Amino acid sequence: MNAPTPRLDAEVLRHRLVDTEALARLEVVQSTASTNADLLQQAEDRGFAEAWPQISVLTAEEQTGGKGRLGRSWSSPPGTSLSTSLVLQPRLPSGQRAWLPLLTGLALVRALSRRGIAAELKWPNDVCVSGRKVAGILAAVPPLHPQCLIIGCGINVLQTREQLPTPEATSVLLQIQQTDAAAERPQAADAPDPDAAVLGSTEAAGLRTALLGDWLQEVAALLQRAEDAGGVDPLRDEAVAALGTIGRQVRLELPDGTAVRGRASGLETDGSLQLEVTARRRHVLGPEDGGGPESLWEPVEAHRRSFSAGDVVHLRPAG
Repeated sequence: MNAPTPRLDAEVLRHRLVDTEALARLEVVQSTASTNADLLQQAEDRGFAEAWPQISVLTAEEQTGGKGRLGRSWSSPPGTSLSTSLVLQPRLPSGQRAWLPLLTGLALVRALSRRGIAAELKWPNDVCVSGRKVAGILAAVPPLHPQCLIIGCGINVLQTREQLPTPEATSVLLQIQQTDAAAERPQAADAPDPDAAVLGSTEAAGLRTALLGDWLQEVAALLQRAEDAGGVDPLRDEAVAALGTIGRQVRLELPDGTAVRGRASGLETDGSLQLEVTARRRHVLGPEDGGGPESLWEPVEAHRRSFSAGDVVHLRPAG
């Protein structure tokens, strides 16, 4: 007999997040095609901003038709992921809104660190552990409510390797298992961190609830710091420090099928990526074709260029 699907504890989450005013609203649904799409549809109503005030959350036990960047589909077995969308109406300068998906990812990095998982941000919209994707983030602005930002995040929590969408992905459960296995090796003198050893069947059933609560609390705390400061300046260094992209040689696939590569050197004040461009590929390839043979690339005089998230189809290691 299969074990029952572990469900989110909505009562615990509302007590922890809404009663303490970390969130304004929290809705949990059993199944939906896409939490982002649901909110965008509701945003066609003039009363959306009042119904979903600053830091409101819609989360689903199962998401069957989620979309990532460029319309890529995303789904997972019921009860294994966190499929969640936030509605934000931050009191921040409009030019700083591009930082909000990064801060959402930073909040997850911090929440995972509580469980001994060393995660990092991958610009512009992923959270990775040891190069493997554990979460993806996608933002949208409702046309009728430009003061609002809807940020969707899909987090792999309880998936086994067989349930993951690609070999390049991982889950929180797999990372905790690796942490526990390393702690139990003879050369490890210290006992495992109790906060990282959440693996029994009962504990696994509560892992999604606990992680969702941790992550949303971190989101609320970061946004409060930004609003208190009148901008994201106090958080920029933390976000950049969490970015594994910075300092690495990367390849950027561009919307016209061409590509450039070079060293990612930092972020602009609007959250755009600074790239020290050293080569380009004029030849057009599909976004999933890889960089192509070296014969297609030509060196260029090194120069700095900035790219926003909308300028880029893929960011990949240069190799």
